[in-house]
Amino acid sequence: MQNVRNVQEVIKVSDVFTVSKEFIPGFLEHLSKERTLIGPVDTGKVIEYREATATEILMDDCVSYNSIKAFFFPQTELMFTFENEEIEDNTSIPGYVIFGAKPCDLEALRIMSVVYTTGKYADPFFQRRFEKNFIIGVGCINEKPECFCGEIGVDKTFSDFCDIMLRDDGDNYSIMHMSEKGKDAFDSYMKQGDGSFASSSKPSSDSNNINRMKQRNRPPASLNKDDADYFDVIDWAKVTASCKGCGICTYICPTCYCFDFKDVSAKGKAERYKCWDSCMYPRFTLHASGHNPREKRHERYRQRVLHKYKYVPDNFEGCVACTGCGRCVRGCPVGINIKDIVKQITNSK
Repeated sequence: MQNVRNVQEVIKVSDVFTVSKEFIPGFLEHLSKERTLIGPVDTGKVIEYREATATEILMDDCVSYNSIKAFFFPQTELMFTFENEEIEDNTSIPGYVIFGAKPCDLEALRIMSVVYTTGKYADPFFQRRFEKNFIIGVGCINEKPECFCGEIGVDKTFSDFCDIMLRDDGDNYSIMHMSEKGKDAFDSYMKQGDGSFASSSKPSSDSNNINRMKQRNRPPASLNKDDADYFDVIDWAKVTASCKGCGICTYICPTCYCFDFKDVSAKGKAERYKCWDSCMYPRFTLHASGHNPREKRHERYRQRVLHKYKYVPDNFEGCVACTGCGRCVRGCPVGINIKDIVKQITNSK
């Protein structure tokens, strides 16, 4: 199974349009005729991506509590049903228009796509959702508290891993199509005569920006020693002593993808679900024999760090499973900072 947007392809930006922010609600309503609209919404407690109307979606330089991960990898997903000795695959996959995806989340989606659409463990459910969804990215103006995307190598203003990319210019957006799907959707809307808030500009008018956009975000150097060299490189028990093992860091992380299966049966019909799980939970690695190779909390946190910065890069061509979004730092109830822990590892002798 091939990735929808090959990670090695060279992108071409043919046109840049300047659109008023007043243009966006109409464009989103146009797109949402065939898909459910998702975007950042202020719930009164946090900003989160959820189903919304075009007028409810925020268009400021906001930071969301959650990422767009759940619209490609749902927290609970029906895989198939068993009934009368027949297996029926779940092909009822919704499609979403996702507005406002930040570059860190788009780069996380690129990593998820590599993991779930290549190799022997390719996931057809992820692939189907990826193909159905329409993604509009929006670059950040400012780096948010606890973000460290720049240190990871992610450009906070741009990602090409979407259908349309917007750069926030205050009252306006610079809009670029990153896929044929994006170009067709934009052209279709403009042909309806609803493009009164848009004006085109030639690429040469912003040549430095376009040339920079053609340079892909490059992952930082991953941890490159043998696995065992990292087991005692720092005092893992000390740096994670305050960890509660709640697993919130894994649930709000845009690149965490651990899951397990749950079977439910009633009246001769059985259903199998794929459900989020967390490497921070004590039963995650519990064997049927009762043995647990990661019984202690600091062992589980060590696994989380090494998985992101060593095991994923080792197995998926250098992809580092962290994009510096800072959610795990902001969301941790005891303030554990993965960035500081990785720095301790890399600075240790």
